[in-house]
Amino acid sequence: MTPTPEATTPPPPNRVISLLHPYRVIELGDRRSAFAGAMLAELGAEVILVEPPDGGPADAPHTARYGAPFTAGRGGGAGPEDSLVHHTLNAGKASVVLDLTDPADRDRLRALIATADAVIDAGGPTERAAALHPDTDELAVWNPAAVHLVVSGYGTTGPKADWADSDLVAAAGGAQLAITGNADKPPLRCAVPQVYAHACVDGVIGVLAAWAERDRSGLGQLVDVAAQHSWLPAAFHYALYGVWGYPNVERNGSHVRIGGIASRFEFPAKDGSITLTFLFGSAVGPFTNRLVAWMHEEGACDDEFGTVDFTTWDAAGDPARYDRLAAQLVNFTSSKTKAELLEAARARRLLIAPVFTLDEVLDAEQFHDRGFWRASGLARADGSDRPVLRPGPPAKLSTLGGAPLGLRPPGPAPVLGSSRVEDLIAGRAATDRSVRSVPAAGAAQAVRPLEGLKVLDCTISFAGPTIGRYLADLGATVVKIESQKRPDLARNAGPFLGGFSYDTSACFAHYNAGKLGIALDLSKAESRPVLEDLVAWADVLVESFAPGALSRLGLTDARLAALNPTLIALSSAMVGQSGPFSELAGYGNMASALCGFASTTAWADRPPAGPMGAYTDIISPRFATSVLLAALDHRRRTGEGLRIDFGQGESCLHLLALGLIDRQVNGGCWEGRGNDDVQWAPHGVYPLAGEDEWVAVASRTDAEWRSLAGIVGRADLAGLATDQRLARREELDRAVAAWTATQDPSTVSATLQAAGICAHTVQNSNRLVDDEQLAARDWLVHVEHGRIGALPVGANPVRLGRSAIEPRRAGPCLGEHTFEILSDLLGYDGDRIAELAVAEVLE
Repeated sequence: MTPTPEATTPPPPNRVISLLHPYRVIELGDRRSAFAGAMLAELGAEVILVEPPDGGPADAPHTARYGAPFTAGRGGGAGPEDSLVHHTLNAGKASVVLDLTDPADRDRLRALIATADAVIDAGGPTERAAALHPDTDELAVWNPAAVHLVVSGYGTTGPKADWADSDLVAAAGGAQLAITGNADKPPLRCAVPQVYAHACVDGVIGVLAAWAERDRSGLGQLVDVAAQHSWLPAAFHYALYGVWGYPNVERNGSHVRIGGIASRFEFPAKDGSITLTFLFGSAVGPFTNRLVAWMHEEGACDDEFGTVDFTTWDAAGDPARYDRLAAQLVNFTSSKTKAELLEAARARRLLIAPVFTLDEVLDAEQFHDRGFWRASGLARADGSDRPVLRPGPPAKLSTLGGAPLGLRPPGPAPVLGSSRVEDLIAGRAATDRSVRSVPAAGAAQAVRPLEGLKVLDCTISFAGPTIGRYLADLGATVVKIESQKRPDLARNAGPFLGGFSYDTSACFAHYNAGKLGIALDLSKAESRPVLEDLVAWADVLVESFAPGALSRLGLTDARLAALNPTLIALSSAMVGQSGPFSELAGYGNMASALCGFASTTAWADRPPAGPMGAYTDIISPRFATSVLLAALDHRRRTGEGLRIDFGQGESCLHLLALGLIDRQVNGGCWEGRGNDDVQWAPHGVYPLAGEDEWVAVASRTDAEWRSLAGIVGRADLAGLATDQRLARREELDRAVAAWTATQDPSTVSATLQAAGICAHTVQNSNRLVDDEQLAARDWLVHVEHGRIGALPVGANPVRLGRSAIEPRRAGPCLGEHTFEILSDLLGYDGDRIAELAVAEVLE
């Protein structure tokens, strides 16, 4: 039973703040870019939607106000106020209506943009020009200080810049879709659209970075974000296997097949599914040891496994034995409920989490205990008076001294045209909230946005280190702490270029590119003064220790405040620093299961199959980076340091908001949908000629379907309207699949796009190497590594018009910059460094 909000909401914060309250954002885009505006509003910016008459056109593919599902609680209509897409993505914004074909309204738009700090748009260059939206050059004339964010399927330039795009089709251009799902079925997406949300959070990072650079130059610039490029990190480093000379990993249900080992994360329970990190090696092996010991206690595994040390076991060298243990594990988990397995995970410190449905996410004590949910103001179709809950703030804030702070919650989504341009212009003049500066001399020579920022990185694995990687890409000096005793777990992850060692992991080199590395053994008391000196040196501390571990190192909130009163300190954990699930050890696959991503990425007749891997590990760092950049902006204006309690899975619930709200309002079911869409049909991933070759196709409009029906030889079905196609989707899927199965993977995308059909071949890592659009976006950056030599790593998906965003070195060898950090950054002399070496602290 869901606890009542009154019973579970924490005490009110000492103070409510809006981190970005001086900023005004004008939003010209559509549902592809709307989440960027939503996140900026969540962080306190004023966001104004500029909408066409009637909020339409209603038949345009990406119009938010006419996107399904609709709220039955408003009478079942499909008007401009009824879309749950609109209510989900436009909360907290204002709305003005302007007809850009009218010269007078275009003058009003120009006057409104003159008051703005950023303008958000969506779509390819031809699409935006047809809508009469100003391009970056025109905006620079209207308001040279305004940052221009464009979110599109493929980017503002390049051979695919004007290709038709959708969530599924843009996903096909990256590698994650290719490796999610079951080997005997098509590649599989999450039923709640994800891809544009990735692009939008990257866009927010770009806007905040451009504002930071504007503090020096006084000028705005273009922020160009392509959904295809932003989706690449969702495949983790597997997207880079092709350029590293390694074969593709393959779909294998809840995880992937790598060579001879078909690993899995999903296991059955009596009452559903769980995720279980069933892996080996020094990082995960201790958890597997405890799990198998429990099985052995209960007589659920062969005696031989009771003596195996899984920290050193080579599963790839004995696949038959691996398969036998996996089968026994299936039998063991099947004998217990999800609740029993969750309790064992807490008590025995195991890497187990239940796979929650959206109902179970909404009921979960963790999120109620942390006061995460907000009431939305929407009504339930069943007439119930229970509040409809929506995701709350992306992080919990406090002062460095520990006093809780609140982020000002955004209001409801606006009624179409409920604000007047003239009032908004006058209001801006009256409040004088602008933070724009005068263009500086030589402003065209833009520096890296975070040049001069100092970051202490105490993180491991993927999620935490990716935050530091983003900050390093933006120009910050990032110092990463490790030791021989406690190296980053990613150093144990392949591929290893040049033989296995802590210093030859291409995976580690990618996630930690741009950083300096110090070897500092934090288990020794002699290291603590060095740690405190690094905290005093830093502007930002990012750590991903277990909750409470930072305090056990002596860095309590009070001590942090004493060492560095303006520090921004972010603690990143699977579900945050508090709540009943906070004691769980875990990775992103567990957060994905607890937060509903696994259950919404599934076929109706199969267990949950994705998203592949530790999904929240790769999107949550972007939320964390956004909050950090907003906190830094707040500090630039106020001098106030902040403590940020960041729950990785919690922040990512924003990506499931549409499904969570629809479930409460309409009882909508998002589990087991496969690749079906709530609005478009046919919509799916279809076979091509060849082994494991696929193409994603989305018929977004009646016109697109008529064209596709003719191509696939079913002109007799061309007249079907949208509701008819949705009702006959299985028949249409068979018709499309029969045609695509005869088509060449190398030409089918161009053929369909030339006919005005939204489509893209599904690309694994080997196909990315030859993708002309990614090449045009310079999706790889070549850096030097101390042991490997020249190494390609993934480039940041954010592109700025004037400022470089890229790492300048590969991830460090262990302790590579220890002397440089101690001498140059902390000012230690030779004697002090020698004392630390003698005490065996620097290893």
